[in-house]
Amino acid sequence: MSIISKTKLAILKELSKQPLHGYALAKKLNITIPSVYAHLSELEQHDFVTYTISERRKIYSLTEKGKMLLNLLSK
Repeated sequence: MSIISKTKLAILKELSKQPLHGYALAKKLNITIPSVYAHLSELEQHDFVTYTISERRKIYSLTEKGKMLLNLLSK
């Protein structure tokens, strides 16, 4: 049983490398833009990701809680 979906885990892994906007995540992970934003919204609701606005785009990054979750899931 997985505590988090494979797609959400992939998003967390990508964000651990660098902050990204949703479109870039969708391209890197080969998933639809609406899907990536739905996953980001859920991750944000649980405080695993946060965002800043730069040039009218939301740039997502991991929170400390998100980093801890990724670390636990990577063991």
